[in-house]
Amino acid sequence: MIVKNFITGPLATNSYLIIAEKEGVVIDPGGDMSELIQTVRKEKINIKYVIATHGHFDHVMGVNQMKSEFPSSVFLINEKDLGLLKRASSMAQSFLNLSISDVVKPDGYVKEGDEIELGGEKLKIIETPGHTMGSICIIANGYIFTGDTLFYGTVGRTDLGGSEKLLRESLERLKKLQDEIIVYPGHGPFTVLGYEKIKNPFLTMDILP
Repeated sequence: MIVKNFITGPLATNSYLIIAEKEGVVIDPGGDMSELIQTVRKEKINIKYVIATHGHFDHVMGVNQMKSEFPSSVFLINEKDLGLLKRASSMAQSFLNLSISDVVKPDGYVKEGDEIELGGEKLKIIETPGHTMGSICIIANGYIFTGDTLFYGTVGRTDLGGSEKLLRESLERLKKLQDEIIVYPGHGPFTVLGYEKIKNPFLTMDILP
């Protein structure tokens, strides 16, 4: 399994391309996806899925472009964030005075325990509400894609459709995973879960930003 990172959109979202045996999954298409698309074309990758870790506009602004370029790809999100997804264009306008088209309707939904097959590998979905009510993380082959739930040294905010109580519970759940797991967050540098368990104040103390 190969992971490629592309910085996209006005809020520098980490968009990820996961490749296994020439099959691909795109996580959090957050803006202009041209560079990622160029890589997909060059390496002849079959994009099977486009997955949003949550419904905020900076994680779905590139969904329409991906669906246009790869019509057979399946766009997935947790159903609890469908409302946020529908409001993505209005939130982009409100927060950044940015005009974007309404995001296409999901082709399906992912929930706790779902597994997505990719080139013989399995991607496991876990629900980690808090930043938003429908936030998910994706675990695959020693990696975890945490969206805006967990970052290097900090965690996601909860005042944009989320819950402090649920975020605390989700962080406690992540703390039970193996230390060696590499964390690929929605923004900022990647990190290692064991490091965050020791150094991230929001995992070591009972506080939230």
